[in-house]
Amino acid sequence: MTDITTLKEKITSRHRNDKKQLEVIFSDANRIIVEAPAGFGKTNTMISKIAYMIASNQIPYPKKLLALTFSVNAAFKIKKDVLQEIPYLLEQRININEKLYVSNYHGFCRNILKKHGYVLQDNLINIDKFQSIDDSKIKHNTLYSLDQAEAKLLSDFSSYVKSSNIHQIKSNINTYNEIVISNLITQNVIPYNAILTLTIKLLQDYPEILDFYKKYFVSILVDEFQDTNYLSWWILHFFIYENEHLKLIFLGDSLQRIYGFIGAVPKLMSTVKNTYYMKTINLNKNYRFKDNQQMLLLDYNIRKNAENPVNPDIKEVSNIEFYYLIDQKNEAIQIIHIVKEILNSDCDANIAILTKQRGKNIDYIIDIFSENNISYFYGLFTDEDINYLKFHRECLFQFIELIKGDIIVNKTKLNKLIKVIKELYKDETNIIFTSLIELLKIFKEKIFTNFAFLSNEEKINLIKDTFEGNGLKQYIEFIDANIIFSTIHGAKGLEWDYIILPDMEAYSFPNYYGLCGSCGYHKSCNLVITKSIETKFLEELSVFYVAVTRAKKQVYFTASQKQFDRYGSEKKRNISCFLKLKGINISKGENYNANLHTSNRL
Repeated sequence: MTDITTLKEKITSRHRNDKKQLEVIFSDANRIIVEAPAGFGKTNTMISKIAYMIASNQIPYPKKLLALTFSVNAAFKIKKDVLQEIPYLLEQRININEKLYVSNYHGFCRNILKKHGYVLQDNLINIDKFQSIDDSKIKHNTLYSLDQAEAKLLSDFSSYVKSSNIHQIKSNINTYNEIVISNLITQNVIPYNAILTLTIKLLQDYPEILDFYKKYFVSILVDEFQDTNYLSWWILHFFIYENEHLKLIFLGDSLQRIYGFIGAVPKLMSTVKNTYYMKTINLNKNYRFKDNQQMLLLDYNIRKNAENPVNPDIKEVSNIEFYYLIDQKNEAIQIIHIVKEILNSDCDANIAILTKQRGKNIDYIIDIFSENNISYFYGLFTDEDINYLKFHRECLFQFIELIKGDIIVNKTKLNKLIKVIKELYKDETNIIFTSLIELLKIFKEKIFTNFAFLSNEEKINLIKDTFEGNGLKQYIEFIDANIIFSTIHGAKGLEWDYIILPDMEAYSFPNYYGLCGSCGYHKSCNLVITKSIETKFLEELSVFYVAVTRAKKQVYFTASQKQFDRYGSEKKRNISCFLKLKGINISKGENYNANLHTSNRL
């Protein structure tokens, strides 16, 4: 193995002497929280940190580092990166599984329940073969032997988790667990939330089990920490409490917290930072936009508006490329023109057209693309879409049925799964199902290519957690298409060469529920931040920032003087207040308003 001095020299060179990254890697502090914006080198920093910890014997055998993240896809990407990079850094083949346990929260908890859950209910030993049910939709019925009050409590508890209602979660978790154990586990079914709540019960009621894991894991690293929900944080807290020797490394970006609607705890990073006296290190060099001064400034200035919404510290204004059209039709034509210009100069470029939400305006743009025979992938999935959720539940059900007799995952079995799903949806005309079947095919291929290194058990966890967590949208990045339509929430964690943000108008981005309905400046959209709207402003600004930072090369903005309201009527609208933020100058591009002939193709 490379000696420490040589390794430090190699890491220093690898990180181009980036002082903040090196501070994270070589820090002796027991508890570190790392603010890591998109494109600032978080992944490389994390890998080098782990390599240094291994080389300096901070993870002594047989102890392990526990690496967790919100998404199962992200967790196994970390494991893949670690497997590829660390042997090179250490100049030695190493069994990473002896040093690291990498998972998402649900996969980690499922593993604990499989090993120890029999003390709660004998049948938990078979958890890999359980069907997962959506407790937010559960009804009073005879299938699960639930009465009306029990079904309502399960549904309410799911709402408490999504709204991060800590008081109600704590007040109802014991009853929730009792209903799950008595009525559902015996029938080989388990709600997604219960994988976490039963682990909480296990660690709470059986301190000897908790004590074992507290000794087993000498370090905990959490990626995308800002997305942590309260149940996940509760589990982490078990390991942290009265465990002063435990090393903590939390990485995330408070400005990319956009999953509040499914339970991400508000201001968790700042709360934990203060509660546990964690050393804070802010990565401060943007490598993604290092060759694009205007994008670099845009990223910087958005973050400055987040730090101080009333009076941001702006050093230099960013000029963005903005197209303002007379109506939705001309905006659609302009977007097509932008796409053609990009592909004429970069024929292999991938382009994402991202929208805040689905609706009549983005549908109109898509219709114009179709009328002009321009191919695209439809990825406008939302986590609340009944069809999107239904597809995942069906995939999960069929997968569990396939592995009940033989728990080995192979291509034959997953090809059969795809065949069954295609047959079930053969008469569906909704484009969402066509797109999801394509993503399912890609997911199957990636299991045996990108994730071929996973054990059979890990492959099962990946498949189950992807379906349970409605995660097929994370595979949009592998779609073989130049143009992709996606929601911003669906695009989080993904990247494209170019991003186009259409409908940058009031009541669209931000929308009525996000900010416009609370703002008193809707007549001009020259926003003045007051205490009453600051929280909503920051939440919407986070979505805006995530959208902008999906671009690897350039982002374009478009808007219309008129947009369709929810009834289909055209309404005059102002330019979005986000294009009027301090530090942003809208440099209007040359508008392309000519009608396109239907024979025009990309």
